[in-house]
Amino acid sequence: MKQSIPPVPTSAIRSLILRPSFKKGGSQRIANLILHTLRSYPLMMLRDNTLPPFIHPHIIYSEKEDDKSCMEPLVNCISLVHMISKNHKGSRKLFWKNVRMECERVFAELKEMDKWARLAAMQALSIYILIRLDEGETEDNNLDFLLLTTVAAIAREIMCSDVGDDITVSTALHDHSTNANWKEWLFLESRQRLAIVYRVVNMLVYFEPSTFCTLQSDLILAPLPSKKQLWESNDSVSWARERVREPHIYYALAASGDVVRLDEGQAFCAGAELLYKPLEVATPLRSPSSFEEWCAGMDGLGGLVMLAASLVG
Repeated sequence: MKQSIPPVPTSAIRSLILRPSFKKGGSQRIANLILHTLRSYPLMMLRDNTLPPFIHPHIIYSEKEDDKSCMEPLVNCISLVHMISKNHKGSRKLFWKNVRMECERVFAELKEMDKWARLAAMQALSIYILIRLDEGETEDNNLDFLLLTTVAAIAREIMCSDVGDDITVSTALHDHSTNANWKEWLFLESRQRLAIVYRVVNMLVYFEPSTFCTLQSDLILAPLPSKKQLWESNDSVSWARERVREPHIYYALAASGDVVRLDEGQAFCAGAELLYKPLEVATPLRSPSSFEEWCAGMDGLGGLVMLAASLVG
């Protein structure tokens, strides 16, 4: 069954507005650094075999036809980013016209999409939103309502499809079916990394879809990205080798700006991935070396997390 896009308000509503708390002083400097980091992600897609640190190369460059068809929203996104990089006259207007059509297509096909296609659509939308933030408000990119509505619609579908699914990163790490569980781990890790990007965006601007996945109030980002060695594994064999090398520890960024260790059971759930016990029950194991431990294994997304820590600390 196809969905239709809710009616767009008659007046032009700009939703991606910078939060007033970051308009002066040191916070503004950190917020600017975060924005520069976020703006760099679309640029990474212009280089051969280089992607933002929340999109795994295997997702895009798989040789299987089924995988390629699932990733169509993201493949289209990469093509559109290349188009505007040429700076031809009218390319921006054409870019946003195509973004509108992509959003409409996602709405129409959302119910029939599998989980990989929904992930690809969410990843593509994150790139469009980052480009929108980079451009500021222009006549051509007045699609804030459509972008946020599409993200919210996909988030709802993901949450509904997750009900009853008890596969987590934890089970993927410990199951013995190597290839299948590498792909499942890759899917969940990609979702979690994307969630971090969206949450950081929400730290800077009003981004309502981020509220779909609720964290307890003393945590800002959780769980943090897995180790570089796991994420950058190119196949199931190298991934399996890394997963048995040392125990996997889950970390989170606390509201204090500290990195804290989490018990494995606190880090994941079947619904919206990030479900935690009530504050009076949840007692993350705090270690003075947690920040250093996590930094030792961080990859390209680590810089964004550290900037976010500076902003809230």
